[in-house]
Amino acid sequence: MIRIIIRNYAQLIYPILFLMFAASQVNASNLPYYKKFGMLEISFESKSQTRFLFPEVIFTQPNGNKVKVDGFYDGENYKVRVYCNQIGHYKWELKGDDTFKRKKGGFEVKESSLRGKLQINAEDPFQFSYHNGDWFLHIGDTGYRYLTDTEQKWQEYIDHAGRLGFTKIRTWFCRSRSNVEALFNDERTSLNLTYWQEMDRRIAFAFENYPEIILQLIPFGEDTDELKRYFAGDSLSFSMLRYAQARFSAYPNIIWCISNDREIVSESVKLTERRILDKNIDKIGLDMVRREPWKTLITNHQSRFMGYSFIDSEWSDIITFESLDEIDGRTIAKYRVIGSDPIVNDEDRYERYREPEYPRYFYRRLMWASLLSGGHATYGGIKTFEAYDNDSIKGMQGYFNIGLEGANDFNNIHKFFNETGLTLVNMSPNDKIVGNSPQQFKCIHNKNEYIIYVANPDTIGLPESPKIKSAEIRNANENITIPAVSVSLPIAQFSLKWFDPETGIWTDTEIIKGGLSNLIAPGPGDWVLYLKIKNKY
Repeated sequence: MIRIIIRNYAQLIYPILFLMFAASQVNASNLPYYKKFGMLEISFESKSQTRFLFPEVIFTQPNGNKVKVDGFYDGENYKVRVYCNQIGHYKWELKGDDTFKRKKGGFEVKESSLRGKLQINAEDPFQFSYHNGDWFLHIGDTGYRYLTDTEQKWQEYIDHAGRLGFTKIRTWFCRSRSNVEALFNDERTSLNLTYWQEMDRRIAFAFENYPEIILQLIPFGEDTDELKRYFAGDSLSFSMLRYAQARFSAYPNIIWCISNDREIVSESVKLTERRILDKNIDKIGLDMVRREPWKTLITNHQSRFMGYSFIDSEWSDIITFESLDEIDGRTIAKYRVIGSDPIVNDEDRYERYREPEYPRYFYRRLMWASLLSGGHATYGGIKTFEAYDNDSIKGMQGYFNIGLEGANDFNNIHKFFNETGLTLVNMSPNDKIVGNSPQQFKCIHNKNEYIIYVANPDTIGLPESPKIKSAEIRNANENITIPAVSVSLPIAQFSLKWFDPETGIWTDTEIIKGGLSNLIAPGPGDWVLYLKIKNKY
């Protein structure tokens, strides 16, 4: 008889993570219970040690839907993982032949405080939510080497990221600068399971300690050759990606980004260096979405200033772009017109690479401007695409130890939304009512509430020429004069409060009339203005 072990991945304690999994024999009379929006793992033995054999397991969810899931080999036995997204009774059946005898089982899922996978918001396609319906405030970070086995300070990094208020981290499968050769053995005949096990351990640690942080996994990194191998039909490359989905897709804290910083081109252009065919990425994306059992979100990342080529692709869930000095939200505004998915400026400047002159102000401004443009942004701190070597600007390490300032005010963004009870769901960007000067003023609102960011920079660049004038924007600091903003409001009575985005301190509430109002901030620097209709005339 094959021994079946079930493990529950939810709210466990590191470093004895794997020792604390509840093991239970599956039987009809005493079904184990597991947490909704957690991940359950079933391990089973086999006569075969074929590493790329993907046994098929059918899960019947409480609502009757059947989900086909790939199992995977992990060195000693085979495993299959299920995302527990419904309350009630689950059944599962292992399909097999002489290698895997048919086995059946079941388990129960109960309510929990977990939030679940990242999804596109059901009411607003430009916003995200967790699976439990909570709005997802996207404050991204670039932590490329978090999963890399040679990076020793990965735990320090994720601990600091949690304290700084990050909710998404971009991380790739590379060990070297940008290649994924560590995923395979030295002869490139099979997978390097030791490397995969270490990546798994770090994903599990993040989920158990910081389940609100979504890891954006980049399986191909910047490995153009590996992307081409997949497109050419290389069986090992195909197995690698299928294995990645079998192993990681059930984790509630992950989404997929196929590759990073590649120049997407058509067949008419010669392929050199980082260039990759659009149909190469399309093939990978289609294979992934057709195989994806848990509707994990998928996107791709392109080179700077090249936009996003897959708006209409059936596999694409997120519009991802890379730019520079997007403190006016111009690209987000463009894609809100031609697209209908969440829009993320996933790479802009780095605090210690292409650094802005005043990073604390720059990144605060970048984040507020992106959010109030109806999009999302990601911070870049150190060179996490390079290995750490006693260097304060490279590798995976904790931010509080190296004097970074750019993310110091991100928790105040959480504070603003927590204390107002606002989300950005169904709020519309509208810079016209604040003078149509998006480098200075950003506005988003619904019928009753308005959020205005008064950037108050001492230098204004030219958004129509970002490559030429970007240095002016990069060098901008907060103006020492007290700013004012003219706002065209409906005729009504409004409550008004100013929020200091650097200190997180509110002013007392004032009452003003609507119409065209010239509002003066409480002091110098940048401010966030919160207006709410009290009475309509």
